[in-house]
Amino acid sequence: MIRIQSFPYKISLILIFYGFALPSQAQFKMGARGLATGNATTAIPNYSWALFSNPALINNEEISIGFYGLRNYGFSELTDMSALGSIPTKYGTAALGFHRYGDHLFNETRVRLGYKNKWKQLYFGVVANYNNISFGANYGSGNALGIDIGLAAEITPNLWFGASSVNINRPEYEGIDEDLPRELSIGLAYKLNKIALFSFDVVKDVRYPVSYRGGMDVKVIQNLRGRVGITTHPLTYSFGFGYGMKRWEVNVAVQKHELLGFSPGLDFMIFIP
Repeated sequence: MIRIQSFPYKISLILIFYGFALPSQAQFKMGARGLATGNATTAIPNYSWALFSNPALINNEEISIGFYGLRNYGFSELTDMSALGSIPTKYGTAALGFHRYGDHLFNETRVRLGYKNKWKQLYFGVVANYNNISFGANYGSGNALGIDIGLAAEITPNLWFGASSVNINRPEYEGIDEDLPRELSIGLAYKLNKIALFSFDVVKDVRYPVSYRGGMDVKVIQNLRGRVGITTHPLTYSFGFGYGMKRWEVNVAVQKHELLGFSPGLDFMIFIP
């Protein structure tokens, strides 16, 4: 692989690819399982990485700890790294997450603190999201605090509805004339016994056209699941697999962008009953 060493070329490359990556939102939704199913995760119950998508669906069955990495389009300069932990209590479920995107030339860091609870069959969650964006060579940096909210409902034992809104307080970076992304997503998830899970999302970022996302998660053999997904605006195809036991699971995914190529991702989860 050709490595670009010149500083001007590298900074140009990062900015160009970052511009393409924004609408794909690869640096906002985390988790290889979600990536493999087209990031259609708004209504998937107890999704391990829901802190980064719909906080109303944060895993509330056990303590969970996770780590995730995604190399966007094969470039180390465009790498997402994240970690999270959640713990259920009698007052609801609390979760803490960390995410970093980029390298020393350009990077974005987020720290997320989430809370989930329920009332009858209605689930609700909220996230406080501290954001820091930094440009290399003393080109500046900025900070902002965003608020995300989510709702979910169990319509039937096999059908779930979910909705989430990102940065509802319309935050902008201090010192930089740049608003944080804002989006609204609505989704459905249908579970066909223990054989398959189908999910579908409609996502609207205020800056981009409506994106439709769909995915399928199918049991292949015991403890092994296969996944496929597709998104529009931008057009991407994805696939992957997951293998898990009672106290851990590992998920692998690859996403193909119609213009920019392949992005491999991997996550590892630990569950403590």
